[in-house]
Amino acid sequence: MRHDRSIELAPSARPHFEYETLSALPEWFVIVARCGACGHEDELDRRAIGRRFGTNVELATLPIRLRCRPPCGNRVGNRLFLRKLAR
Repeated sequence: MRHDRSIELAPSARPHFEYETLSALPEWFVIVARCGACGHEDELDRRAIGRRFGTNVELATLPIRLRCRPPCGNRVGNRLFLRKLAR
């Protein structure tokens, strides 16, 4: 919701990504996921994500679809980060 002077009054419910879908994300970005429980961090294979969820999957919905590796197995509070590859 915005004020008359374009001031943001309430935070948006969904996180904002510059690139909304996996297919819109340029190849020089790496997708990194972090577990909310144990802090485990790993790079995700974008091709495997595309095969499993489709290339038009919204990046904002990916964290709730991910699960940490055993023995943790956490599915709550996971976060997604985008990093640029070094030149």
